[in-house]
Formats: sequence, structure tokens, C-alpha cells
Amino acid sequence: GIAFVAPSSWTDLGPTGMRAANYAFGPIEGEKDSATMAVYFFGQHSGGGVMDNIERWIGQMKTADGKDPHPSAIRQELTVAGMAAHVVEVAGTYAAGGMMGSPTTPKENYRLTAVVLEGPGGNVFFKLTGPIKTAQKMSETFAAVLLNVKKSEGAM
Repeated sequence: GIAFVAPSSWTDLGPTGMRAANYAFGPIEGEKDSATMAVYFFGQHSGGGVMDNIERWIGQMKTADGKDPHPSAIRQELTVAGMAAHVVEVAGTYAAGGMMGSPTTPKENYRLTAVVLEGPGGNVFFKLTGPIKTAQKMSETFAAVLLNVKKSEGAM
């Protein structure tokens, strides 16, 4: 029930598995990994609640000194095209992977920016992760994308 336009600086990797859309950016100078933006949509009343997802995403991070990232997590709520958007940003060591109980790989000096957008057909989940500088740059363009999300034709 939503539409958005990805920036031309992002590489469209297409949908995969549970991802409705998948993008990459970078890396920028001094970093070896790209940042990625995964977009998930599971249908109405699926995918978990807003706070459950935000808590899970924060839990995938640790501060640089290995501590709980909750105190440093930045949370924000805004309205985009009449839809509530819940944003969380946190930096530190990211526990990459871990799908379906598989082991995680710690990625130091990473940043996570994630959004739950309460779309007309159900929640849409955006999750951006990557090395700090590359993810910061992608996050800046993502902010413009998010602010320009529209309800799709036929959406309630």
C-alpha cells in the first residue's frame, strides 16, 4: 500500500526471500563493506508489533565497549503521508546474520537505522545496516526517501 523511489546512488538488488526490496550503497572511502537497506512486508497484522521490532533491532547491537545499546539508541516518531513512522538509530557492534537460529557474525563500527511504517495494508519494515560512515551517508538519502513515501493507488 506504499510507493517510494530509491535514490540512483543505491544499487537495486531486487527482492530476495522475505525481503520485498533490497538495496546496497557504497562502500565509501576507508570502509570495505557496503551498507544495505532491506524492506520487508508480511501483510496486514503480520511481522510483529512496532515496539517488538524496535526492541529486536536494538538487541542486534552492542555499544563499542560491549554494553547495552538501549541508552544510546535514538528513537523518533513522525508522520509521513498520514502514516505513522517509528524510527530507531544505533551504532556499535552489529550481530549480522542469525536468521533462523544460525550463528551471528559481529561487525564492529556499524550503524543501524530502522523504521516501522504503519502502511495502509500493514506495517512496512525498513532496515539499513552498514559500516558507520557508509551507513550514515545512505541514512541521509534514506531520510529523503522516507519523507517522500506515498500511499499507493487503491490504498486505504
